[in-house]
Amino acid sequence: MVWDHFVKMKNVDGSMRKPGRVKCKYCPQTYANDSRSNGTSTMKGHVTLQCRKSPIYIGSKRQRQLSFEPSEKGGNLVAIAFENKTSKLACERMVVHDELSFSFVENEGFREFMRVTQPEF
Repeated sequence: MVWDHFVKMKNVDGSMRKPGRVKCKYCPQTYANDSRSNGTSTMKGHVTLQCRKSPIYIGSKRQRQLSFEPSEKGGNLVAIAFENKTSKLACERMVVHDELSFSFVENEGFREFMRVTQPEF
């Protein structure tokens, strides 16, 4: 049950907050919880798809792709999913490692390449 992962927030004097809010038990994220206008869907999405500290976190529901990861003994197939944060970090490393100008990623050629290879980037 989603309520097992949230606590109702109270005012300093101990009274319940109006309008009601709840806080995730694993991170500082809060959500509105007025029973008439807010359901529990956003809370469920938070603990299953966003909060990595949650015990029921499953991550992205997107289909993963198989990728070959070379190693000294041949290599392995690994399932990977696109993550925007990881992709941006890899792009930053490429710019620094290859001593490219920072404007490289703003060029039309790079943008077209990324649209073709990974439209979500």
